Amino acid sequence: MTRRDPASATLAECAEALATWGFDPHEEESLAHAASWLQRLGNDRQFLGDMLIDMLDGLTPAPEGADALAGSGPRTIMLVPPGPGHFLIRARVWLPAQDRLFQRSGAAACGYGQAHDFAGDVLTLGYFGPGYLGEDYEYEEAVPAGYPGERVALRFVGRGLLEQGRLLHYRSQRDVQLRHPPEALSLSIDLEHTHPEQSWRSRHDFALVRERQGGGVCGHVTGLNGHGPSECLLRIALGLGAEGAEALAAHFGRHHGSERMRLVAWQALAAQAGDDAARDTVWRAAEQCGSRLVAGVAGRRRAALDEAS
Repeated sequence: MTRRDPASATLAECAEALATWGFDPHEEESLAHAASWLQRLGNDRQFLGDMLIDMLDGLTPAPEGADALAGSGPRTIMLVPPGPGHFLIRARVWLPAQDRLFQRSGAAACGYGQAHDFAGDVLTLGYFGPGYLGEDYEYEEAVPAGYPGERVALRFVGRGLLEQGRLLHYRSQRDVQLRHPPEALSLSIDLEHTHPEQSWRSRHDFALVRERQGGGVCGHVTGLNGHGPSECLLRIALGLGAEGAEALAAHFGRHHGSERMRLVAWQALAAQAGDDAARDTVWRAAEQCGSRLVAGVAGRRRAALDEAS
């Protein structure tokens, strides 16, 4: 996306405008409205530095609710937590390869070298520094099931630096991104769409492979990421032996609307199985539940059990 709105806006003005209008990336007018306000926020070259200094000095408290998203990572600064309007705003720090933290933690821990898709739409704006180098792809076919090793055909879209003022739109369950470190410390600002249903969507990690024939690119699924409190609660209920927990897990495994929740249910049932034979019985039933994701994982679990026996 190319947006050159010369106006400037404070964080409070931006948040109020987005909360009033709302952010729906599937509507062109709403998307353009959000992009314009994010650009205006980025045009304020002082707000982020001033905000960080005030927070460090204790003059300004962290945004209410920001600690609830601490899992976003140590390089993420929550500016506006989720609320009215279905969005959040965060700043992200991108370390160069020569940084000591990068050298101690490695590229993957700093957000580089791992291709991934997006559970929710994201508008990202280069705010400070030369910006990381991004490689952009999109799915040629449907969203992957998500089992380890699954092959996914990708189409290369382009590559470039997320330099100051550059605004990009990454679409949920359609676009794939691979980042490389910037030449110097950089910052970006993300405006992310939030909606309750997104807790059931998964984000996939990929290892990218360039195919010899045709020169195309494919991704092999290496990770399935997502979060939802119900997943943890189901595991705990089964572990504690709660009455009805096993029947509920079996029902979820066969009928739940979320593929990831169905997998969690079968994993929880297998974890409570008394021996390898019982675990094999669980995974055999899982293979027949009608889920591509569950079948892909179950087949690999059964093969591992066969090798171990």
